Amino acid sequence: MSELPAPSLPVEPKPAISAQPKKSAAPASAPAPKKPSSAKKDHASSSTQAKEEGIRLVIWDLDDTFWEGTLSEGEISPIQRNVDIVKTLNGRGIVNAICSRNTFEDVKARLEQLGIWDDFVFPRISWGPKGPLVKDIIEKIQLRPETVMFVDDNVTNLNEAKHFVPELNVAEPDVLETLLDNPRFKGKPDPEHSRLKRYQVLESKHKDMAATDGDNEAFLRKSDIRVSFHSDIEAEFPRIHDLVNRTNQLNFTKNRWPEDIEEARLRFREEVEADFDTDVGYVKVADAYGNYGICGFYLSRKDEFLHFLFSCRTMNMGVEQFVWQKLGKRRVPIQGKVGSKLEDPIVDWIKVVEDVDASTETSSASAKRLKVCIRGACDMMMTSMRTKVDTLEELNYAYEGWEIIASPRFVALTRDLKDDRNREIIAHLPGMPDGRFKTDILEETSDVYVLSFSQESFHGLYQSKTTGMIVPMGHFGLPYHLPGGPKDKFDYTSVSYDDLVNKYGVEHVSQEQWDFFRKEFVFLGGFNKNLFLKDLRYIFNRMMAAQKKVIIIGLNQAVGRDHKLLEFFAEINSIVRPLAEKYKFDYIDVNDIVRSEDDLAKDGMFGGAHFDRPAYKAISDKILSLLPASAA
Repeated sequence: MSELPAPSLPVEPKPAISAQPKKSAAPASAPAPKKPSSAKKDHASSSTQAKEEGIRLVIWDLDDTFWEGTLSEGEISPIQRNVDIVKTLNGRGIVNAICSRNTFEDVKARLEQLGIWDDFVFPRISWGPKGPLVKDIIEKIQLRPETVMFVDDNVTNLNEAKHFVPELNVAEPDVLETLLDNPRFKGKPDPEHSRLKRYQVLESKHKDMAATDGDNEAFLRKSDIRVSFHSDIEAEFPRIHDLVNRTNQLNFTKNRWPEDIEEARLRFREEVEADFDTDVGYVKVADAYGNYGICGFYLSRKDEFLHFLFSCRTMNMGVEQFVWQKLGKRRVPIQGKVGSKLEDPIVDWIKVVEDVDASTETSSASAKRLKVCIRGACDMMMTSMRTKVDTLEELNYAYEGWEIIASPRFVALTRDLKDDRNREIIAHLPGMPDGRFKTDILEETSDVYVLSFSQESFHGLYQSKTTGMIVPMGHFGLPYHLPGGPKDKFDYTSVSYDDLVNKYGVEHVSQEQWDFFRKEFVFLGGFNKNLFLKDLRYIFNRMMAAQKKVIIIGLNQAVGRDHKLLEFFAEINSIVRPLAEKYKFDYIDVNDIVRSEDDLAKDGMFGGAHFDRPAYKAISDKILSLLPASAA
């Protein structure tokens, strides 16, 4: 027999583990009775092990451990101290399971007599080996072995359990004498036994899954799993703080906050305000078996998550995969071991509802989601609508240094591209990725279109000498706004190829492409009111003919320090708003929401184009209020 590893508990050491053989009245086919072991405790490591994390599950042997005597041989004597331990642990949020060599019906009847049967979860009671049974409990209950303690009076059983689950904590019954005083069993107050109830639900789910012959996906499709996304982080901060600092199995990023909750609040606010392109929210989960509350939290900057984590209570439901897919499959820098893969499976059995706390009737109505096309500058990604409706986001992005924007000009250009000559001209230009002119405004698959026009300040306009086609062009490496303001644009045709490459550092442009551009196009300048109005009418007429709902987001023209930009935004508003009213489109006046610099992004610029998160939340809420009742 190999030596028994030391129990991972700060208990008083004794010279050696002493185990006596336990008599057995098992059937003839049962395994041989337990045998004593001469294994020694390694006490040298107990002081460091005492620093390990808390225990969340205790697995009990019964005969000569939980009670005195052997049930299969006759009457047993209850140990009131152990009954009290189980009830006290449940009140601390530490659950209890059973692993015992006995007949199931006999054990259940005796524990029901003691009034404690319902205080246990996942009882594994049979005449088989205990190692596989302990492993099965831990796998089904979805806890890490480091947070589980197995108590048995027979060292052979402890060794066997450690063989199947090496990280498991094990101990003999003497540990029970001081167990409730051990800091690893402190837990957290749970007077309503909510954690015990959650694991009872999980146990029920496993029984139902067994009825589907172990087909987990078939079971999940019958489970009516629902999630809802929320952004009021501060209101739920204690629970989210606990998630960030306590979850491990499904904590993909493991960026912890300070234990002090007020320090953690400050850290959270710093993380949110560190980058304008921050998306943050929490996830609630429910299914046919119950409501699991807040089970997930995420915070991303641009396309990478700083926090992406979920409670183990949603293990194997597909929630983490579904949320990752729903949020656009942003990069997750995985730290340490995690209990699942985000890429697999592709989850299509989960519904998004307004709030899982609402009634089933309300949730079903909320599940009838609209498809909303959001078209505009990058700040539109700050709206939280993507968790309320199905969104198609046509926002600006970078391609080989060129700024790909969603201005009306690129929609209207599709008319010019019916001319073969124009298609040939476009094919010779840099900064034109595949699908550059693709837009759902033309495909008309969305139910609602949310449009913003701040990008009109971004690009200079260039006209083909051959056909008259007008194309906006913008590159991050070339001069942006000139001293004259948003309309004062730099003439790209004045730049030689040598300067383009060596002075401005522009890459991925051949000399042939640049020479063609400079020869074929003439610079028209910046914003052109007549052209903008013409392009708007083209889009609005299409939307009107398709009977689509359109919501226009006005621009901030009053708050900020970039006065030339604010003046330009005021001009855009003066064009767009009257036209929107003429077409009977909804118009959201941002100036009703952004009233002071406190409402602007905390980026140190206070220019006026970017807002603080509460302002975007208010814009989102306003948009949602304008949607049909089934999606609002």
